[in-house]
Amino acid sequence: MTDDILTHENIDPGSRNKIMIGVALAMLVACFDGSITTTCGPEIGNSFNNTSLLPWLTMGYLLFETIMIPISGKLSDLYGRKKLLMIGLVLFLLSSIVATIGISMEVMILARAIQGMAGGIIIPVATALIADLYPPEERGKMQGALGALFGIGFGVGPLIGGTLATMEIAGIPGWHFAFAINIPLLLISLYMCREKFPMPANMQEKPFIDFKGIALISILLIIFIIYFQMFGTAFDVVSIESLAMIFVMIAIIILLVRVESTAVEPIIAPHVLKNPTVRSASILLFLLGFSMIGDELFTSMFLQKIEGYSAINAGLFMLCMIFGMALTSSIAGKSVEKTGYKPWIFAGPVFMAIGMVGMSFITDFSVIQLAVSEFVFGLGVGCLMASLMACVQNSCDDSEVGMTTSVVSLFRNIGSTIGSSIYTMLVSLGISYYAIEKGITEWASEGVGILEHLGEGFDEAIKFVFTNAVAGAFSVGAIVLIVAAIIGYRFKIVHMSKTKELIDIENKE
Repeated sequence: MTDDILTHENIDPGSRNKIMIGVALAMLVACFDGSITTTCGPEIGNSFNNTSLLPWLTMGYLLFETIMIPISGKLSDLYGRKKLLMIGLVLFLLSSIVATIGISMEVMILARAIQGMAGGIIIPVATALIADLYPPEERGKMQGALGALFGIGFGVGPLIGGTLATMEIAGIPGWHFAFAINIPLLLISLYMCREKFPMPANMQEKPFIDFKGIALISILLIIFIIYFQMFGTAFDVVSIESLAMIFVMIAIIILLVRVESTAVEPIIAPHVLKNPTVRSASILLFLLGFSMIGDELFTSMFLQKIEGYSAINAGLFMLCMIFGMALTSSIAGKSVEKTGYKPWIFAGPVFMAIGMVGMSFITDFSVIQLAVSEFVFGLGVGCLMASLMACVQNSCDDSEVGMTTSVVSLFRNIGSTIGSSIYTMLVSLGISYYAIEKGITEWASEGVGILEHLGEGFDEAIKFVFTNAVAGAFSVGAIVLIVAAIIGYRFKIVHMSKTKELIDIENKE
């Protein structure tokens, strides 16, 4: 190794710390902006007298974030993490300024889409950067720290949005400041990230760009997200529209596999998922995203619509999850080198399943019970956040860290997308069943829309129907997490040898 090549072995500790501070701030902003409009969105819609476009404030962010995750991960391998990170920071800064000014609903949606694009660059690049900055034995600790930040952003976003939405500052609606707070944080991040970054192993002066792969992945993810956001509402699950979209997605996947198998520098190389660690981690992160979104959506809805909590107070229950997550992220990150990864990868889904079982008892609502359930659920999330990414990065070739990291990150986003639709479908099925049982059959087919009839003289029946439907969905969620625990128990831990062979190092079977 020559002295002029910067790696985790010879980087100045001061420079590394500055980079990590910048990356942490960027990660925090990207995470809480993903969910911030779930609470301040209605006020934005009211400001412009346009609530019909309201879902696109969140969907636009999610759509472009998901598209950019696999693309930016691979490009960071080829061009270097710093270039991609700086592009993401600048895009986020400019779009935050536009969102802060907020002149129309259409402009807000455009700003949110660009924010999502920037977030889709920042999150996978920041995660991959850990492998450049730290040796393998320290990656668990640092991934645990980033995992805690992810959880904080996930939970704090709605709180910030909800709090500011209720305020007016100098005659200006408070929601403007939900985006304004990004600006100083991003400026600090840009300043801290001026340092010289270590170079990825595969960085090239004139890299080959897989434009066919980028186009196919983008089209596939657009159709995929729109499908799971709209099925059961815009069209029936079993319908010509649904079958047509499924057929198109299957055709694109087949074509994508062929294109990526022959590409010089594929965006997602098919061989990546042949790595048992990457494959199992992708499934677990999919189930993690699936479970977290179900908890966030319906715990909050239950607390606000059934128990009468404000958006802010409902958000405080999510802080219980964040505390649990931060605790195990820190402990697991510091301990994986002594304990190995498997105990944490197995414990994560187990804790999450126990927490989800506790949430399923909301039919006998207790503040303490729900708070403890959220905390235990968070313990499980933290176990997985701290261990899975470090485990994946230590199992892949140095030249593919960005691509591999982005693949597993993509599965987490896909899990959230599918989870929001599946949980909504499960709750809607439960509502249909219990509405018939309670004799309010005229609303049995309305799904969560049944909550709009509160105040029409059937409040107790509606509350019973919705609460039991959500409890049933959480019970199904607990079963899904038991399956995740089995995957965690059978998890294969491998690493790359100097000859690039996958070597099993933590399985004694």
